[in-house]
Amino acid sequence: MRSRLVAIFACILLANVVNYALGEWLDKQIPNWAPPVAQADGSTLNTSRFFVQRPDTSLVLSADQETLLDFYTWLDGGGKVSYDNWRSASTNLTTVSTPFLKRALELADGNNAGRYLSLLLLVITLLLIWGKALKESSWFTPILYLGITLGTTALFGGLSSPLFTGTLVGSYVLYFAGLKLFLPVFNTEWCRMMRPFLTLQLFLLAIMAFRGPELVDYWFWTSPFFRLGLVLVLLLTILFHFSIVASVLKKGELGTLARYFAYGMPLGFMLCILGLFLGYYGGESGLSIRELNYELVLFTPKTVAGFNPEAPFLLTGAGILLGVISGIGYSVQRIAR
Repeated sequence: MRSRLVAIFACILLANVVNYALGEWLDKQIPNWAPPVAQADGSTLNTSRFFVQRPDTSLVLSADQETLLDFYTWLDGGGKVSYDNWRSASTNLTTVSTPFLKRALELADGNNAGRYLSLLLLVITLLLIWGKALKESSWFTPILYLGITLGTTALFGGLSSPLFTGTLVGSYVLYFAGLKLFLPVFNTEWCRMMRPFLTLQLFLLAIMAFRGPELVDYWFWTSPFFRLGLVLVLLLTILFHFSIVASVLKKGELGTLARYFAYGMPLGFMLCILGLFLGYYGGESGLSIRELNYELVLFTPKTVAGFNPEAPFLLTGAGILLGVISGIGYSVQRIAR
C-alpha cells in the first residue's frame, strides 16, 4: 500500500514534468502545423487558436465560419443564449465553402447528442462498478470492458469516425489478446488487467458529458490545466495496469528480467499489426493518416499532406523489433529459470 501511494505521488510529479514538456513541444510544433495567422478553417487546432486569439476583429468571415465560431462560443462558455445563437445559425446555414469545414460543422451538430450519450454511458459504467457487475471471474466481463471502450471511442469520434474507432478499439483488442496469448495469464487476472483503463474512460466520459466530445479537443489545444489532468490520468492508468501485470507475472514465478521482457511482447504484437493495417489501408500511401485527420478534423488537409505517408510502417518496424527482442529475452530467461 505504501509503495502504491509513493507511485501515485511520483505520477503526479511526473505528470507536471510531462505536461510542461508537452506544452513546450506544442509551442514549437504548432507553427509547423498551422499558418502564422490563425483562421477559422474547421480544424480544431487552428479554429481554437483563432477563437482564443481573435487576431483580426475586422476580418470578414463567411457564414459557415461564423456558424462554427458560434459553436465555439457555446463550447467555451456554455449558456442557453450561446446555444440558441449557434443552433439558429446552424439551421439557417445553406452553403459550406469546403468539405473539411463541412465535416467540422457535422461534428458540431452531433456534439449535443454525443453529450447526452456520454452521460448515459458514464452512468451505466458507474452503475456496473457500484453494483459489482464487473466480476473478474466472469467470462462476460471482458465483453463489458470492450463495450465501454467501444462506446467511449465512438462517442469521441462523433459516432461518425469508423477508421478512428476501429483503430483504437482494434489496438485495445490486439494488446489484450497479446497478453493472453504470450503470457501465463488466467481469465481472472486478465480481467483485472483491463480494469485500470476504466480510469481514463471515465475521465473522458465525464468531460464529454459536460459539454460534448468536441470539448476534449478544444481544451487540449487551449488549456494547460486540462492537459495536466489528461496526462495525470493517463499515467495513473499505465501505472495501475502495469502494476497488476507485474504482480501477475511475479506470481507466475518469473524473474525480474523476464518480467521486463514480457511487457514488450504484447506491445510489439499490437504495434506490428496496427502499423500494417494503417500502412496498407485503402491501398494508397498515406490514406489512413488523411482519413483519420478528416474524421477528427485536427489539422488542415494541407498540413497533413506534408506528413510522411510511410509513417504507419514505422509502427510496424518498432513492433517487430520490440517483439523479437522481448520474445528472445523472455524465452532465454524462462529457460535459465
